Amino acid sequence: MKVISIFLALINFLAGVLLILSCISSNDTPAWIAWKTGMGGMGVAFGILTFKDSARPVSQRKMILYGLILVTVGVSILAYGIHWSVVSGDPKNTVMVVGGSFFLHGFTSALGMAGD
Repeated sequence: MKVISIFLALINFLAGVLLILSCISSNDTPAWIAWKTGMGGMGVAFGILTFKDSARPVSQRKMILYGLILVTVGVSILAYGIHWSVVSGDPKNTVMVVGGSFFLHGFTSALGMAGD
């Protein structure tokens, strides 16, 4: 599970960077830009923490807490994506992919830490 968590950390890190870069020349509303920047920042931060944990162990309590935060945020992002699709009729696939990736990263990270 730890290998899957490290791979998903890389994916979340890259997705976070792309989300932040997509806000540079965006014509979206400020709330949407802030939301994408925040999610990108979370992806970058948790990706770095997971890589740091694989190189030199971080406190197990912190990593399990970070994993649970990612699971919670991932589920809420997925719910928001489904709500957005139902209300507006315009599915935001990026929201669904980011939410699912955060959920899986947190889930595998928490399970990987439980095995140590």
